[in-house]
Amino acid sequence: MNDKDMNNLKPGDKRAWLIVVGLGFLMGAGLQTILAGAGNFIPAICMDLQCDPGQLTLWITMYAIFMAISQPFVGRLWPKVSTKMITTVAFLVSILAMALMGTYTEVWQFWVSGAVIGLSGGFYFMVAGPYLITNWFAKRTGLALGVMGIIGSVLGAILSPVDAAIVAAVGWRTAYWIIAIISCVLALPFTLFVFVFDPAKLGMRPVGWEPGMEDITAGAADASGVPEKKALATVVFWLLFLIGGIFALYGGYQNLWGFAVEEWGFDAMFTSTMISVTILFGLVGPIIGIIIDKIGPWKTAFGVMAIQLLASAGLLFFHSNQILILVLVFFFAFQGAVVGNLMPLLTRDAFGARDYTKLFSYMQIGIGLIGGFSAPVVSFFYMTFGTFDAPLYFAIAIAAICMVFLGIALVSKKPMQQKCWVEAAPAAEAPAVPAKSE
Repeated sequence: MNDKDMNNLKPGDKRAWLIVVGLGFLMGAGLQTILAGAGNFIPAICMDLQCDPGQLTLWITMYAIFMAISQPFVGRLWPKVSTKMITTVAFLVSILAMALMGTYTEVWQFWVSGAVIGLSGGFYFMVAGPYLITNWFAKRTGLALGVMGIIGSVLGAILSPVDAAIVAAVGWRTAYWIIAIISCVLALPFTLFVFVFDPAKLGMRPVGWEPGMEDITAGAADASGVPEKKALATVVFWLLFLIGGIFALYGGYQNLWGFAVEEWGFDAMFTSTMISVTILFGLVGPIIGIIIDKIGPWKTAFGVMAIQLLASAGLLFFHSNQILILVLVFFFAFQGAVVGNLMPLLTRDAFGARDYTKLFSYMQIGIGLIGGFSAPVVSFFYMTFGTFDAPLYFAIAIAAICMVFLGIALVSKKPMQQKCWVEAAPAAEAPAVPAKSE
């Protein structure tokens, strides 16, 4: 679409920010409820079915595996299928798979639900936000991703105690269905009536678009960027793939802080305080987003990784003071910015809009598969060496390795783009693309 056509479109700011709010609700009602809220059910289920928690929670591993399997299809279908249809169907299938857990009498049945949640949730858990926001925002994408994250985190924080109260009041079986209904009420109005993939389909242009900018819609015929096949053969792609997956290993620390607290000589209540401080990090998502918009995703990524390294070293050497520990744990949680905010924008900046949905879906394979083993990996270091110092040395190594990989990727980016970048076709020459109904 040329400048003249784009200038004829009306500003899409109000709709864009409404989509951001909707994505936050979808995140809270879907990802947060199904995965983060799983802990509210595990004790009651294990007691009722007389099963081991390790066996039961294998459904989360099944989720990670099947989420990775879904990603090649996700990147191809999103630009072609109605966004309303793809998000609504995927959400309903994943919520139904969760609700059906309330009927199960065998542990293996939970594993089946985990696989279904992975296949369906893969279509919206981690990709809906980056896909829609980078299409609707030519500028302020970092802020928009941060606002989405804070809405999802706050909603998840509100729903978690509500879910726990429902489980206590009516039992875990009935609670699954009640919580599923609540999630539908929160998410479906947005998936059915608000989400649209391409602003131009509504006669709107992205937030911050100015004359001279090209079409930023992912998968558009006249969008520029690195084609999928060429991208997959570049060093930059595989370095970003490894950065996303390796950095996701930090996710395994939150569930294991109790071992560190015991070793450092504090009581169990301090563990919950550390976890609460970690959750508070979600509140600074918009601030990180503003920084990304000001200095770009690459410089921000280096800064976040440096903070992660210093926080890891601080916890290793200075863990005698509770206040200092809480400050360091807060900064340790910056890992969430890399996976949630920076990976989508680093991918977009390196490879452009042309095949963005496909390439970012591949990034999610690394994040899901490698990150899915975060807790076992961290536990391995602790159990092998008998001290939490070992996992913290590993945490320092993660940040250092990722900074090196990021530096190589940044140096390689420009030569890669010069060699592989395909410029946008003039509007008159762009092949016709069937409009998908929204």
